[in-house]
Amino acid sequence: MAVYKIFPNKDSTIYSRYPITNAGRDEILEVAVKNNTSITGISDNVGSTNLDDIRRSLISFAQDDLNIIKSFNSQSFQANIRLFLANAENLSQNYNIECYPVSQDWIMGTGKFLDNPITDNGVCWTNTGPGDASPTWNPAVGTMQYLFTTGGGTWNTSYKSTQSFDYTLDKDININVTNAVLQLFTGSISNYGFIIKHSGSIELNTGSYIDLKFFSADTHTIYPPCLEYKWNDFSFNTGSNTNGFITSDNFVINVGNNLGEFKRDTKYNFNIKARDKFPTRQFTTSSVYLNWKYLPTSSYWAIQDYKTTEMIVDFDDTYTKISANSNGNYFTVYMNGLQPERTYKLLVKADISGSEEVVVDNDILFKVVR
Repeated sequence: MAVYKIFPNKDSTIYSRYPITNAGRDEILEVAVKNNTSITGISDNVGSTNLDDIRRSLISFAQDDLNIIKSFNSQSFQANIRLFLANAENLSQNYNIECYPVSQDWIMGTGKFLDNPITDNGVCWTNTGPGDASPTWNPAVGTMQYLFTTGGGTWNTSYKSTQSFDYTLDKDININVTNAVLQLFTGSISNYGFIIKHSGSIELNTGSYIDLKFFSADTHTIYPPCLEYKWNDFSFNTGSNTNGFITSDNFVINVGNNLGEFKRDTKYNFNIKARDKFPTRQFTTSSVYLNWKYLPTSSYWAIQDYKTTEMIVDFDDTYTKISANSNGNYFTVYMNGLQPERTYKLLVKADISGSEEVVVDNDILFKVVR
């Protein structure tokens, strides 16, 4: 199985209450509705009587990066946009986040939300770029929704993606945009990125207040947004090899070809050898501890950030299955989906006899370098 991540070439938040403000270089992306002024306690735009405060995020991925994942030519794939939560205020028990392909090109700009005076050299609520020098968002090529302040982006409603949240769920955005990405691959829609927003029932309610802040591409953390592309390259063919399979939860694994450090653009196959932790005694001229076995066919890999313990690539029953050939088990990691100058840990999960799942953590570490 394979997981490949690409990172944004531009992103920004647009604000209905601050319709000409650009935030292209802000460390935060907001998906928020602060229409209830009795809660927000903030003033309207200068010289304006607008009461709405809707905040939407724009995110785009370079065409060259999209061409790379298109080149994998998988017949079955899943593509998800992922944003990682930095802060949340006044969360509802249940809410939906929507994502659409943007239908107009836009300029990121170099502003930040708190700039004083404001920066207006890029995309904003009313325009696709710097102020009056750029086109306004055009409702003829998409859909706009707003209360009082005209603007807010245009998007293609045919390829809507939705993620639902309740109070028990992780609040990171992990929204499936496979259908839209497929249309980008075929050229059916243009690559102008995506808009991420609250549902209309929340945005168009004058009493709504819910604020979600996510790390942007300009974050100085390990949590930048990404497009995560996953596809099925599982293969299990042991050939003429007669080594048996692990059947007990008492086993250990070894990655004999772990180089320890990898360049960021590396694609690497990690080779896994598993053996019983307490092998059966037998008369032999070689050590029984050298007798390796195959992991069960339902075995999976994952990658964890060593310092934070954040799951960078989590176990996935479809997309992180461990393959096998006559030399043993293996899986492929694309290092450019990992942040450089950090150390990562490899984890393995095996489904023993279809009834018991065992996660193995043998402190198998590697580092990605620039």
